[in-house]
Order: sequence, then structure tokens, then C-alpha cells
Amino acid sequence: MFYTLLKIQRFFEALYQTCISLMRILFRFRFRNQVPRSKSKSSHLLILANGPSLNDSLHSHPEEFIGKQLMAVNQFVLSDQYARLKPSHYVLLDIGFFMDKTIPRVLDIRNNLIASFIEKTAWPLTLYFPREGKGSAMHRALVESGKAFEFVFFNRTNVEGLRGFRHWAYRNNLGMPKPQNVLVGCLILALVMRIETIEIYGADHTWLENIRIDDENRLISVEKHFYDKDKKGIPTLREHPELLTQSKLHEYIFDLARTFSSYHLIRDFADSIGSRIINASKVTYIDAFERRK
Repeated sequence: MFYTLLKIQRFFEALYQTCISLMRILFRFRFRNQVPRSKSKSSHLLILANGPSLNDSLHSHPEEFIGKQLMAVNQFVLSDQYARLKPSHYVLLDIGFFMDKTIPRVLDIRNNLIASFIEKTAWPLTLYFPREGKGSAMHRALVESGKAFEFVFFNRTNVEGLRGFRHWAYRNNLGMPKPQNVLVGCLILALVMRIETIEIYGADHTWLENIRIDDENRLISVEKHFYDKDKKGIPTLREHPELLTQSKLHEYIFDLARTFSSYHLIRDFADSIGSRIINASKVTYIDAFERRK
């Protein structure tokens, strides 16, 4: 009897989330999907996350990345590897990059990204921005540069609920699982593009090892990336650019839980369309995907 009641409760919870997600989708209905649905030129895509273990992968097995279809994210363009590997896809998901009003740290990063894209890119590059990025300062600056950038705008709407509804929304780029991390967006975009085999490198996700509370009860996250000069990482206050407020520990851990939960929703969707996701990160906390060393 207990398990029957639990199933009924979960069904109504999923039904409620379906209704909420449908309202989110309808609110953004005028946005036309721009993500190409046809088969990609290659059935194999490598996603380069920016965790510290990516550095080891790039140096230990350089042959894995040469001549492959690569998707990079966030501040990868600031590294020396960008011009060497020449990724053909690049994803930015955080709307803080595209807001006129944001925290100084994000503003500095945005300016560096714009300058690096223009200075370093000498090959065709497809940039994937959330719909909020269309017409933003970053978008305008890159268009006006005259470089061979192609722009694809996607929906980052949070979609949860019943399995069939979720998969329908994901297939049509009407939304994605809670986009707490850029890797969520990368995986959904790759699946929408019908990539058959997706490999992930540098998705360490070791945030739980790198958090503390200072003497003023502020949450400190020591964020580490493969390109960091300081191998100890740089302590960063966990601020939300959208709200310009300091996050609390329980909020941060809740967001992490939703991130890891999103990967299981993505694995279920990938299985349903016959795509394969392989996590080849040397170090990782993600437990949703097939592992390969």
C-alpha cells in the first residue's frame, strides 16, 4: 500500500511539473527554434568541459582530439588550447554574459571573451547562445567584427514533468532539464542535432570538495579550471548575476543536486533516441553516463 501511494504521489508531482513547464513554454512560444535537427556532418562529438582533468586528457592523449568535431564552453577561448584545437561549436549558457547589468566579475569575463573570440578565431565557428543573448552587447560586438561566426539561439527554459512530455519538449528545443551547468545545455543541443555518440572530457564537477564558509557566514567556492595558472584555484563568492545576491549553502547544494539530477534526465532522453553519451573525464562526480578511461 505504501509503494502504491508513493507512485501516486510521484505521478501527481510529475503532472504538476508538466503543467508548470507547459506554462513556461507557452510564455516563450514566439521564439522560433534555430537548432538544426538534421544529422550532423559527423556522428561523433567531443564536449570539452573546463574542469582541471581536461588538462591531463589533452596532454596524455592528444590524438583523441585531433581532427574531431569539438564543442567548447565558457572561458575555453581564453586558453592556449583554443587556437590549437579549433573547436567548431561553442556554447555559452549563463545569461549573466548577456545582461546589461551584471556583477563586475562577469562583465570583465564577457569583455575578455569578446576580445579573444575576435582576435583568435580564424575558422568558421558556430556560437550557441540562449535566446536572451540575441541582440545583446556580446552578440552585436561579434557580428560587427566581420568574423565568420554563425549564431544559433536556443531555449534554456526549464522543462520537467511526465517523461513523454519532457522528451517531446527536448526534441523540439522547447526547453531542457534545469540548466544549472553549461554541460546540460551542451548535451541537449548535441542530442537535438542528432549526434549519435557524445564524449565528455573535463567534467570534474568536484564542487563539494571545494566549498567552505568564511568568518562572516559567506559561502566561498574555490572554482578550478584546466587553464588556471594558480593550481589552488581562485576563491569566488557564489553570486547570482540575475539577482545580484549572495547564495546560501543550502541553496548552493540544492542547485548541485538539481544539476546531477538533470544528467539522469538527459541520459533517459539519449537512450530514447538511440544516442550514446560517454563520460571520458579522468575525474568526475557525474554518475549518469557510461564511463570510459
